[in-house]
Amino acid sequence: MKILRWLGIGLGCLVVLIAAVAFGARFADGPVAVFPGGAFQSGDWVEDTSVDFGFAADIAEIELESGAPPTSRTTWILVEGAKAYVPCSLGFPPGKRWHKEALTKPDAVVRIAGKRYRRTLVKIEDEALEGRLKAIVGDKYSGGPPSDSGVWFFELAAPS
Repeated sequence: MKILRWLGIGLGCLVVLIAAVAFGARFADGPVAVFPGGAFQSGDWVEDTSVDFGFAADIAEIELESGAPPTSRTTWILVEGAKAYVPCSLGFPPGKRWHKEALTKPDAVVRIAGKRYRRTLVKIEDEALEGRLKAIVGDKYSGGPPSDSGVWFFELAAPS
């Protein structure tokens, strides 16, 4: 019985620790590990809105801030030519809503290698482009995001 009690206490402490990190991450300068974070506070601004994102083709992950109030998360980046895109699995992780908010509040900031870029999230509706992006995901990430529920892609377009 003592072992079960200690296991229960240990599990309870772990749950409290995870909840504290998840809550505290909302106030952090960007995401904290797998937890969404707060608005970006650091990073030099890149004011050029006609950025050639070709430099990010080999970068695995970036930080994306969007929504109101702004929250940030770590996400993959796809590059085709000079344009950058982010994929969003509709089924994993459960409970995410940034992709739906982006349809009505498309203003975003991405932080790549310590630099911040103002962008507009534009959902891709072109099936041919989606096919090319799925191929890029497959090559770059060995398979891509979980897609049982579908995948949306957003262009990181110049601010409007």
